[in-house]
Amino acid sequence: MTRTHIWRPLLLLTLIILAGCGRIQKMHQKAYDLSEDGDYRGAIELYEKILRQKPDKPLFINDYGWTLFMADSLQRAQSVLKEAQRKCDDGHQILQRHIKKNLHITESFIRINQALKKGQPEQALSILDELNRSWKTHEMRLKYYALTYDSLGEKDKAREYWQQIIDQHARTTYENPYYKMALEKMEAF
Repeated sequence: MTRTHIWRPLLLLTLIILAGCGRIQKMHQKAYDLSEDGDYRGAIELYEKILRQKPDKPLFINDYGWTLFMADSLQRAQSVLKEAQRKCDDGHQILQRHIKKNLHITESFIRINQALKKGQPEQALSILDELNRSWKTHEMRLKYYALTYDSLGEKDKAREYWQQIIDQHARTTYENPYYKMALEKMEAF
């Protein structure tokens, strides 16, 4: 057997592996873009496909967890982000910090949600005000400020936050859950 005969199968196998990795990377980029655009349903479906093929990649798990958070599936997001944290080894310090930050934000919004359910909007407002505004939680922040001010009886302020969501998504081509909720809330006023 010549060297050419040995290297061809290895080259073919390498190309097949790399093509699969490229496909997963493209799917990941598409899912990330959908999430950034606010199409959480589409992003979640794509992340679930990715994770069926690559279930142990902490980056994919983290991004899936963050998308669940942005879709306001807080308990699921917390569970997924904890899984990402468990699967992320010590060699990925930047990813570990990112997962930790995402988990902190998710748990803060869980506390906000719990405070609102307990009829403690002042506590919810305090938690919201403590969160770092630079974190990408814009829609969630607007929604929970609106819900909090509504609970406080400050209807005009609540309407301002709902209107910001409507303005942000007025031209989207997909069904954004925050937009739909904001329209429903504005109609109820």
